[in-house]
Amino acid sequence: LLNATRFFSSVLDPAALDQLAAAARPVSFRRGDKLMREGELGQSLFLIEGGKVSVSVHDVGGERAVATLGPGEVVGEMSLLTGARRSATVVASGKVTAFEVTKAALEPILAASPKLVEKFAAMMEQRFAELKRRHSDLARWHSGSASQAEIAARMTAFYSG
Repeated sequence: LLNATRFFSSVLDPAALDQLAAAARPVSFRRGDKLMREGELGQSLFLIEGGKVSVSVHDVGGERAVATLGPGEVVGEMSLLTGARRSATVVASGKVTAFEVTKAALEPILAASPKLVEKFAAMMEQRFAELKRRHSDLARWHSGSASQAEIAARMTAFYSG
């Protein structure tokens, strides 16, 4: 699944993908379970293997659904990379199977190859642009988006301390 997910496969080589796969933790959720809540601190992401999740943000009028994600998609990537607070609430729409990738799982890979910080930062910058194109009304949802240099600086600070 990691090999088929552009978020990881475009950044990591096969050996690093294998190392990350070995450290990823399988998790499952039932309908209505929250994978994450907007505003919470986070240090992991979820790679969805099966099922669908609903992504919502708190708006002036209450909760607003902004996306539905399914197999092969990731949620929580900014928290994994920078320790940022969760930018949305993600709820299982039915039975969901996923893999959780934690800071502890990614740390040795980044330590072995510090250049990966810049590669992940570039991937995040592209991801923000893609999300904004796909969901033009989501400026608020990804207000934490930043340039590649800003993301790399946040990652360096998060993983060095």
